[in-house]
Amino acid sequence: MKIRCFEVASVDLQLNEGYRIANQTIESARNVLLRVESEDGVSGFGGAAPANNEGGESDESCLAALDGPLRELTLGTDVLADPAPLAVHALRIAADFPAARAALDTALWDLAARKAGVPLVRFWGGAPKPLPTSVTIGVCDVANTLAAAKDWVAQGFRIIKVKIGEDVSLDVERLRKMREALGSEVLLRVDGNQGYSLEDARILLRETDGLDLEMLEQPLDARDLAGMCALRGESRVPIVADEAAGTIEECAQIVARDAAHGINIKLMKCGGPSGARIIHDHAHAAGFSLMLGCNDETRVSIAAAAHLALAMPGLKYADLDGHMDLVRDPASGGFEVRDGCLHVGEQPGLGVEVEL
Repeated sequence: MKIRCFEVASVDLQLNEGYRIANQTIESARNVLLRVESEDGVSGFGGAAPANNEGGESDESCLAALDGPLRELTLGTDVLADPAPLAVHALRIAADFPAARAALDTALWDLAARKAGVPLVRFWGGAPKPLPTSVTIGVCDVANTLAAAKDWVAQGFRIIKVKIGEDVSLDVERLRKMREALGSEVLLRVDGNQGYSLEDARILLRETDGLDLEMLEQPLDARDLAGMCALRGESRVPIVADEAAGTIEECAQIVARDAAHGINIKLMKCGGPSGARIIHDHAHAAGFSLMLGCNDETRVSIAAAAHLALAMPGLKYADLDGHMDLVRDPASGGFEVRDGCLHVGEQPGLGVEVEL
């Protein structure tokens, strides 16, 4: 049974509210959606969100990679029960376009699981269960931080991720006020988005000692692995690499140098579930904790990450809230959000439907 249809569409996504990370304001996003269809009429869906990727992949280059070499690679190919070998071919011809490859890889896994008649998590050997996720508060003042945190907690979320990295004194104040207002039942994790110097990161950790931070994500420049190694050796708070850990090779370097306690795997950085599973297996065997994160993405790729998270024994953290920022999501289904958790269902594949 061969793939007979390869349909690509670019969609502009407006956010409910713009938000700020270290040295950058984000007000909208563009995703590229993909549908592949086999000769018997079964479809699989994938999505790409390239805008935040390191290395220069743009919305336009992502779309061109899908509409060109990746389309040629896929059309006429036999539907595979294991799309991983095709992901290797995609890497050879589109190495600089990981989000494009993630869309294709996701769509092929979705198609394989739909043809098998099982949800993707079961296809990978896992099982549906509640997946707690964090929700994110951007860089802002104390009052807006507290208002947003209280609103998320009122909606049932118990893990708050706070963007930091522009002003360490303000960041310390925000975190102290949050812990005071929310009590000990809410987990607080922080994300520096490369905004700190090593000294600022040390100040943050020293001044927030006793606040029981769950983790500190990518405080330093992605190129400063020496600084990350030093901080990892000093910190009682787990250090998680994100921007420094994109490709399989970069993640292997983080592991080899012991430059973090954990790695934030994003499908858009590593080329999709096939690459994510390689990173997971290598890092988990080395004792690293794994996180699955996201950009501003539709339910297609959020669902893929959720199914994958539930099939990963090394997963410790999930940060899968990117779809919550969207005014309108062209995808539906896949999972429900209840009590701060993602709940995937028993529908075949990802369980999503998409308007292209």
